[in-house]
Amino acid sequence: MTHNDISWETVEQEAVELLSRYIQINTTNPPGKEMAAALFLKQLLDREGIACDIYESQPGRGNIITRYQGNEDAPEVLLLHHMDVVPAEAKKWTHPPFSGTVADGEVWGRGAIDCKSLGIMEYLAFILLKRRGFCPEKYSVLAATADEEAGGAWGVKWLMENHPDTLKTRSVINESAGLGFSSPTSNIYFCQVAEKGICWLRIIFTGIPGHASMPHDENCVAEMAKALDALSRYCFPVCVTEPAKRFIHALAPEQAVMPENEFLEVFDKGIGSRMLERIPDKLLRQVVAPTLQNTCVPTVVRSGDKANVIPSECFCEVDCRILPGCDPRQFMEDIRHILRERGCTNFTVKLLGSSAASVSPVDTRLFKMLEKSLKKTDPRATVIPYMSPGATDSRFFRDRKIPAYGLQMESSVEAAKRIHAHNERINAGRMVFGIKVLFNACAAMRG
Repeated sequence: MTHNDISWETVEQEAVELLSRYIQINTTNPPGKEMAAALFLKQLLDREGIACDIYESQPGRGNIITRYQGNEDAPEVLLLHHMDVVPAEAKKWTHPPFSGTVADGEVWGRGAIDCKSLGIMEYLAFILLKRRGFCPEKYSVLAATADEEAGGAWGVKWLMENHPDTLKTRSVINESAGLGFSSPTSNIYFCQVAEKGICWLRIIFTGIPGHASMPHDENCVAEMAKALDALSRYCFPVCVTEPAKRFIHALAPEQAVMPENEFLEVFDKGIGSRMLERIPDKLLRQVVAPTLQNTCVPTVVRSGDKANVIPSECFCEVDCRILPGCDPRQFMEDIRHILRERGCTNFTVKLLGSSAASVSPVDTRLFKMLEKSLKKTDPRATVIPYMSPGATDSRFFRDRKIPAYGLQMESSVEAAKRIHAHNERINAGRMVFGIKVLFNACAAMRG
């Protein structure tokens, strides 16, 4: 089966219209309220005669899954995306973040990349197969879930614990934080086959309260400032894991910013950190470095209630992403050691949440089909297996030995800057490209 006789102009119009409407449903998490989005998708599926069910994990938290109508075996592939989005600072956007504005061939809004566009691509690939007389329900399942941006407790995790049969599958196509880039000879697409683990920490500082007009040297806020500076400046050593090795060896001959042999020196534990700093392209450096290093980024700070009062306690929260093989509790000890080495005192470290890194094999049927479909859709395509620094719902499947792969239909690292940022948007042409890739891959997986 081919897609040569499909009117892709019509598909593009439909994709743009549906994504614009989908973005207009505000599913900012917290609080999420994904039920409205689930009902929107159910309406689309009902219109196409595709059976589906909605599962409410909490009041207003919806998850929607099509019904698998195959034999007793698990379906070949689960097409997954999440409906919730991160908050947006509306005043800093060119177009309102929940307007779904279409301008200059792009659809604007929170979720345009992460990851409502993927949901529309998966939906359209699914129904194009259906409209052409095939029965995708017999080998694939569509799932849109809640709460991914807050860890998935009321989405995939809840479904696996309460309705495990709904997510039964042999393999998964999901989102990816990795994108790609273009070189003089090819377009590089990163396919997410692994992701780093999560280690969320709260560091609590205590001191002596008092009147701010009478300063002293046991101010917990000053102590926290010292710790924030220490963590922000600390460079974790290079650690070479199998996913990183595979990614960088594939990337080295494709990148054009430095000689291949010099690029591969990032593996050297003695000079690797310095070599990472020498990658001249900042965005490329931001992509490569997290695959070789644990990271620790302060994100939340809370202290004091009044300008003239020295508080007795304050805290910061730190987002740490850890490599395969790194234990979260051992990493907490590393953080304590880093702070003590820099003279920080009167603090405790609390683990708020964690998950281990997860890895999928690259010798599976689905990975080969995705690679083949990308190359068919873009003859200049080169597919590189990638370890994402950010977590996705794919980890829940990998924990159950189900291979999961993440795609973004871009070949530009520039697009990575739009994820969770102001002015998130996606080009309509890239959506059509993604629909073709998914259509071909799902068609090849049937039977």
